[in-house]
Amino acid sequence: MIVSRGEIYFEREHIGMIKELPKYARNRYFAITRTLAAKPFKITRTEAANMIKKSLRQLYRIISRFKQEGLAGLLYRSRRPRRSPNKTSSEDEKIILQVREASGFGPDGVATLIRESNKRKGTSKKVHSSTVYNVLVRTQEIEKEKRIQNDWKFFEWGHPRRLIQGDLTKFNGVPILTMEDDHSRKGWAVSLPDQRDVTVVNGMKKLVNDRYDNLLTDNGSQFSRKNSVMRKYCEGHLNEKHIWTSVHHPQTMGKLSAYQKALKRFLRHRLGCSRNRAKIDHWISVFNGWYNNGKYHLSIRTVPEERYSGRVDDNWYLKLVKALKLESVLTI
Repeated sequence: MIVSRGEIYFEREHIGMIKELPKYARNRYFAITRTLAAKPFKITRTEAANMIKKSLRQLYRIISRFKQEGLAGLLYRSRRPRRSPNKTSSEDEKIILQVREASGFGPDGVATLIRESNKRKGTSKKVHSSTVYNVLVRTQEIEKEKRIQNDWKFFEWGHPRRLIQGDLTKFNGVPILTMEDDHSRKGWAVSLPDQRDVTVVNGMKKLVNDRYDNLLTDNGSQFSRKNSVMRKYCEGHLNEKHIWTSVHHPQTMGKLSAYQKALKRFLRHRLGCSRNRAKIDHWISVFNGWYNNGKYHLSIRTVPEERYSGRVDDNWYLKLVKALKLESVLTI
């Protein structure tokens, strides 16, 4: 026994070796040395068990392993079984991976195909979905697919006015026409008295008066291919074409949906259940002043107006603070 800096060691070389062990293993070592040391350093087995927060039975097992294996006996042991009689064979694993690579199916689909194959072979061998899943996890096939999904590039059109998204939404039952430039995220909105095609087209002319290249909308009746009013608007305002989203695929207009969501949240906070169009348009103007000039977008690393026109209204902060009546709270 060797005493160094208040701690007891069995051998001198243990002083340096103990420092390389995990904290829990060091605590075990010092608990064992105290139980085996002479007075005045000796402590009872119960006190030693309390030191490492283990039962007496577990302490005796740790002491036994330490006597047999030395410092290695203080470390946690792997719980992995020494043998796996039910382990999936390399041949079955190869088949699972080949079916997965060819089909791209999930565990259920791969297992179904292999079970059907075995059935046609006349074998009773079963392959469970859980087995397929474990193989795909172990071979990192599922992780590989996740990486591919994470590497998906966010798509946007190349420059301002290359594509404008347009859509109708409602706030407290009042129709609101919203439009957004795909490249810069600049948004426009206005309340409408109704949702007739003529009203919608007039609203679009009011929001975006300049010509632009392409228009992206959903398949609503106001934007339909068969709608002559919308067709005439496109002929006079678009340089290229009108594009319609895929049916039941709202993600195509995800940027505009995010703008709508933020706008309606703001309106709901300011107006509650009001349906007054004058008030709605006023607060839409306040929101757009902030959204286009003051809201920094991580995806474009700037504010929408800067990317759209190269100019930013520096008075957006003053207008917003005054509209919200926060002069006594925020510095102007």
